[in-house]
Amino acid sequence: MFVRKSLLFLILHAAFTFSCGAQVTSLENTNEVKVNLRSDVNRMAAEWEPALGTLVAWPLSVPYKLVIELAGDNKLFTLVENQQSKQEAAKWYNKWGIDTSLVTFIFAPQGIDVSWVRDWGPHAVFTPKGEMKLADPKYVYATPVTNILCNDSLVFLYKDGNKIIKTTTDDNATVPLGKQIGLEVLDLPYISTGGNVMTDGLGTSFSSCILINENRFFGVDERSFFNLNKTLLGIDRYNILSNFEKRGIQHIDCFMKLLDEERILVMLPPKDHELYQIYEDIVNKELSKLTSIYGKPYKILRMNTYRYRRDELAAYSNSLILNKTIYVPLFSIAEDSLALRRWRELMPGYTVKGFEYVLKNEPAITHQIEKRYDVIGWNHGDALHCRTRAVWDPNMLFITVKTLDEEVLCNSTKHIYAGIIDYSKQGLVDNKTFLCWREKGQKEWHKINMRQVNNKNIFKAEIPCTQAGMTIEYYVSATSNSGKTETRPLTAPLGSFQCILK
Repeated sequence: MFVRKSLLFLILHAAFTFSCGAQVTSLENTNEVKVNLRSDVNRMAAEWEPALGTLVAWPLSVPYKLVIELAGDNKLFTLVENQQSKQEAAKWYNKWGIDTSLVTFIFAPQGIDVSWVRDWGPHAVFTPKGEMKLADPKYVYATPVTNILCNDSLVFLYKDGNKIIKTTTDDNATVPLGKQIGLEVLDLPYISTGGNVMTDGLGTSFSSCILINENRFFGVDERSFFNLNKTLLGIDRYNILSNFEKRGIQHIDCFMKLLDEERILVMLPPKDHELYQIYEDIVNKELSKLTSIYGKPYKILRMNTYRYRRDELAAYSNSLILNKTIYVPLFSIAEDSLALRRWRELMPGYTVKGFEYVLKNEPAITHQIEKRYDVIGWNHGDALHCRTRAVWDPNMLFITVKTLDEEVLCNSTKHIYAGIIDYSKQGLVDNKTFLCWREKGQKEWHKINMRQVNNKNIFKAEIPCTQAGMTIEYYVSATSNSGKTETRPLTAPLGSFQCILK
């Protein structure tokens, strides 16, 4: 654990420089290419990286049908307050056909914000030694609301008269979580609220600017915030975006979603909605100016969002990507089906599942949840992503790929570079790291053995030029001696990268 004052003293004397939206990059070098692996610093995991399963809190604040799917797809972790709470959860789980012998129950004190495991819950961070830790940020004041300007005053939801009610109980829940699943906890002496933090797993993060305001209120200034992120999480490219609500909690997962290292999904409100121009300004004046870790402008993709319940916007970006499944909140409107269709278009090979949350249909609903929400349990600023948290795989096989440009000259060098880390430490299987490619429309995939370059974790292979004008599909595959085989994209061969040979 860190002593906050001494840590701040050391960091403030370090020679780091940051600014909002900084594009400062630290890349691993070979003689031929720069591929970011973050292997010499702590590396915060991205949402799409391999996970063991999902954490939810009991009593539930999510649909019971979602819990059934989470338990069937991967491992289910359930936070309970005591033995009585565990017995109640197990009773309902058994009724729903969930094998409770496969559920990991986590005992921890529960505060008023326990439902939001995304916000108070830990980030996954891998150390240079390849060990995964639970990075535990501060979650003391919940939940701040502000107007659209970055320096607008904060108003807190939980107050007793003029006194802010602290959420210390939830802030402390990560320590027992770490002990019970056997992971060390890395203390973060600053606020890094999960719903307002997105990362690409390669040292880049996105947040709306309320996070800077929250840290300032907590006593961590902007410079210290960036320095701490670099030192403890390896985040050296922190993009701070404008707030996007006229008044709200401004959590970025209700506005956008990182789909991978180079693609960003942003919600698109109806043109006659009051937030339409605000969203467009952030896209056109901020996001479009940024480049990915691989030096290319982000590919910004849009998904229509629609009105439900008065003038609120359905937060379809507030979805959970876990392994090869995307879990999407549905808002009981006809346009829900369009959102599911768009998710499937954007993420080929993923299983996309939608979940309504109509309170009257929930068998294990509590009075607290009924009181908090009106008819529909999802909220425009608080939906499925907010109430779930991945438990990442400490022994994952991690792959990142530096893709080709969308158009490549046939007579040019067409090397594909992949950074691969086997966190199981058992090593990769010899001759089982492949670049797989084919001409679009063909059935057969060709395999090329990728060879190591100067860095033992960096591999390369070249796509041959068959014929100018052809569209090439490709992906990378690797196998570890631990028995894991992973691809990038994760859903390959159903999902693949593409380029056109010119």
